[in-house]
Amino acid sequence: MARAAPETYSLRESRILTLPRTGAEQRAYLLRAVIVASLYVVSAKAGLSLSVAHGSATPVWAPTGISLAALLIFGTELWPAVAAGAFIANVTTPIPFGAAAGIAMGNTAEALVGCLLLRAAGFRTSLERVRDVIALVGLAAVASTTVSATIGVTTSLIAGTVTGATYWSHWVIWWIGDMMGDLLIAPFLLVWIGGWRARPRGRTLDAAGLAALMAAGSAFVFTGDRWVYAYLLFPLLLWAALRFSEYGATLATVTVAGFALARLLGGSAPIELAKLTAAVEAYQALIGIVGVSLLVLAAVTSERARAVATAEERARLEEQTRRALEREHEAVGRLMELDELKTTFLHAVSHDLRTPLASILGIARTLEREDLAFPKEEVRDLAARIVRNARRLHKLVSDLLDYERLERGALGAEPTVTDLGELVRAVADEVDLRDHPLHVEADSVTVSVDATQVERIVDNLLVNAIKHTPPGTDIWLRVSENDDEVLLTVEDSGMGVPESEREAIFSPFTRAPHDPSTPGTGIGLALVARFAELHGGRAWVTDREGGGAAFRVSLPSNNQHES
Repeated sequence: MARAAPETYSLRESRILTLPRTGAEQRAYLLRAVIVASLYVVSAKAGLSLSVAHGSATPVWAPTGISLAALLIFGTELWPAVAAGAFIANVTTPIPFGAAAGIAMGNTAEALVGCLLLRAAGFRTSLERVRDVIALVGLAAVASTTVSATIGVTTSLIAGTVTGATYWSHWVIWWIGDMMGDLLIAPFLLVWIGGWRARPRGRTLDAAGLAALMAAGSAFVFTGDRWVYAYLLFPLLLWAALRFSEYGATLATVTVAGFALARLLGGSAPIELAKLTAAVEAYQALIGIVGVSLLVLAAVTSERARAVATAEERARLEEQTRRALEREHEAVGRLMELDELKTTFLHAVSHDLRTPLASILGIARTLEREDLAFPKEEVRDLAARIVRNARRLHKLVSDLLDYERLERGALGAEPTVTDLGELVRAVADEVDLRDHPLHVEADSVTVSVDATQVERIVDNLLVNAIKHTPPGTDIWLRVSENDDEVLLTVEDSGMGVPESEREAIFSPFTRAPHDPSTPGTGIGLALVARFAELHGGRAWVTDREGGGAAFRVSLPSNNQHES
């Protein structure tokens, strides 16, 4: 399971001589110091009491791992606790006071050197990277432990507790004991204490089952002469490392090491060696190699999990970026379309407004002149032209206002009982046909509709037919009732509407691409469709039989409508 990388440190951040300042910090520091010193003393006494110990040298030395983990997790300012624990553990043994102080200095220096070397290498206490495992082995377990072994054995030589002939044998025992502390105890504490909050969750049954099998397997293998079956533990160790990463690897290693060491010290050895110390050293070398191998395996698994998670996150981000770019592209395209629509709309509106206004203004200025006298018939004709152009302006403004209200949902249908045939004929009489023959076939059909909106439907359809056909083109207006609907039809014998444009022409501000020269705002047919929808009907266009276009609007005749 991939976890967030713990904070790394540099040499500048080492606070070897800095003590906490606030009261809360001081209390926390003292508590940690007491715990570290106590654990150091207890584990040191346990190691020195073993039958394999040689004075102050023992091949089983957990305090090294405890002190290194304490400084890495809580900070190097905790070194006085390590020094105190080391001094107490040694001064209470039958060695001179000065030798105890010298050995304590070596133990403290060992922990500090190991901690500072690891921090300088960018070490992470989670051990989730292979480089962290290698750094722990090379810089701490192998390198820093030489400090304690050298100072400790040299101090013992000066104090007379070690002879020159046994100097190197004692040095090796000391070094191996400290190394095992860094390889077995330190990783366990670093992972389980330093990374307690990030521990795997939701795998209780797996963990319990693995722990039970590990304990049972270790008890079986390390009892009597069953050491030959040690390979039975390998699948469990691999399961622990692969399933629970560093947590499983460290716990499994400590468990197996504890059972094996207990059996060794109890007199059960897998091989015949001259001395028990040699057997313990051989066992520790094997367990150390297994432990390091499991840590490497767990680190590789964690790195792979992080790589997969990073790749998945990168793929997710790339997909999000791609979608965002697509949306942005669509938005840009839409904005361009809207900008084009705006330009077209403003051009159309300005043209449709300017033409009738110019006509009205010109006629008004003509009538305003006092030097001209007009016959009554000509005055009436000029007045009729003013009215006609004013109606064009009124219709244009009404269309714009109605569409805006429809967009806001502020316009609904207000149905009344209406004779559609009579209404359609009345609208036809008011339309300026501009030399277009109009043929009206309107049955008398009584339905409940919004008369004003239906008038606008008929008017807009007729105006549309007049605009898009040349003068003299026939136009047909029909009203008929079929089953449960009333059908309004406006047909013309013009050029018709291409099939690719039949849906788009009912959209607002859309003008027929096949006839771009015809003036208009592109709102008329959009209002036809929206008014039809308000009544629960629809509008569409088809080819007229014999050529031309047939615009149709169906309205329910059973009084079902949207209001």
